[in-house]
Amino acid sequence: MTTLLRRGAVPRAAALSVVLFLGSLAAAGSLAAVGGCAGADSPEPQSAKTLGLPNWVGTDKELFDDQIDPSALGLMPSQLGRRDETLWARAQQAEIIGRVRVQTVTVDSRGGDSTYHLGLRFANELLGPTDLEDRDFEVTIEPRDPAYGIAKALDTGLHGRTFVGFLKRFAGADDQVEVHFFLAPDSAEIAKAVQEAVAIKEVRKR
Repeated sequence: MTTLLRRGAVPRAAALSVVLFLGSLAAAGSLAAVGGCAGADSPEPQSAKTLGLPNWVGTDKELFDDQIDPSALGLMPSQLGRRDETLWARAQQAEIIGRVRVQTVTVDSRGGDSTYHLGLRFANELLGPTDLEDRDFEVTIEPRDPAYGIAKALDTGLHGRTFVGFLKRFAGADDQVEVHFFLAPDSAEIAKAVQEAVAIKEVRKR
């Protein structure tokens, strides 16, 4: 049987095809919009200048000198005490302080020299307040750093060791963020001294 069409009418199959085509275009546009939003929302790494970080010089370089206290590894008696002025200054200037564990040790060897990368993880309960959300940090020990002798002697034996860690971020080359540190013995005496120093700092801020 032949179906007669009125002038201007569109065959049913053709109309359905148009609807499906337009629907596909709408779906594609929605996906493109979502993809565009996702890309736009991706945060860019913050620069040292944007964060307002200081240069690693002067007193900061003395306090956060990329050192592991030998007494923290039982290599010599501890020289740090609850009234140690350097310990107090370090506690009051650090961005994050607390008990820290060496999670990973990675060694890069080039031209006979090795560079050590320590993955540090802070305990959830810190020894002082911090504005930093991260609890995992990577620090680098190069041949010129004070901790190099210990890192070279222990190598991957540093894995799993615990310390009281003092970390602070600085402006590095090419506006990069650098983290410098000091690792002290993980002892109740050191923890108490740190808490006292931080408490005094907080009182002075009021």
